[in-house]
Amino acid sequence: MSADGRRTRLIADTTDLGIGLLIAESEDGEYQPVGAVSTIREARETAASDMRGRMQRLDRGEDPICPARYMVWARSDGGEYATVAEIEPS
Repeated sequence: MSADGRRTRLIADTTDLGIGLLIAESEDGEYQPVGAVSTIREARETAASDMRGRMQRLDRGEDPICPARYMVWARSDGGEYATVAEIEPS
């Protein structure tokens, strides 16, 4: 239970997020939706694939945003979307 008396949900790598959102965020605050994910494990795999794709586009002379982090958003028990994980690019 949190300090304000609300129950908090433990999020593990395989916890079903329902429809989670993976968002790439740059150092300067630019963000870009990457895709829907159902678990943190899937988010890590999707983030790694996305970063490889961005590096390939960079090698071809394109200018993709360079993520400083990937954020996973999912609905909380109260129904609002909240950040449930931060993934470092690899």
